[in-house]
Amino acid sequence: MRSATLALVLLAAACGSSNATSAPPETVDHAAAATSPSDMPPPAGTLRRSDVRAALSAGLGAFLQYVSFDVDHPVFRDPGHRFVGFRILELKGPRWAGIDLKPGDVVTAVNGFPIEHPEQAQQAFMSLAVASELRVDYERDGQPRSIRLAILDN
Repeated sequence: MRSATLALVLLAAACGSSNATSAPPETVDHAAAATSPSDMPPPAGTLRRSDVRAALSAGLGAFLQYVSFDVDHPVFRDPGHRFVGFRILELKGPRWAGIDLKPGDVVTAVNGFPIEHPEQAQQAFMSLAVASELRVDYERDGQPRSIRLAILDN
């Protein structure tokens, strides 16, 4: 279950988060402009509620095909041998473009929930159904970082 615990990070990629920029006026694709707003990628730094629901319906296992974590060696910190998080070993596929995560980063929390135990992961996962954002806290080279993606109702 620990590997499923960390799969929450993938929601950012699996939901189709986007860092797309708008095209200059002279290069607007008129066919794309005629499509409905739900067919367009969400604005950069956001996720659509419908995409989040679809990812939640697919379950944690669906996420695991896009990331590998070192679940056999959780990261602990002294003093007191305190749990920190799980290290990312590999990010698979192009869906990670624009997401500030890389192998070696240590995921420490999702939406404020620690992820050391399966029940904590389940609580974090279920909270996304009504959360206003997806926040992934992690460390890179021992320095804290955070990814925040607003969840837009549609």
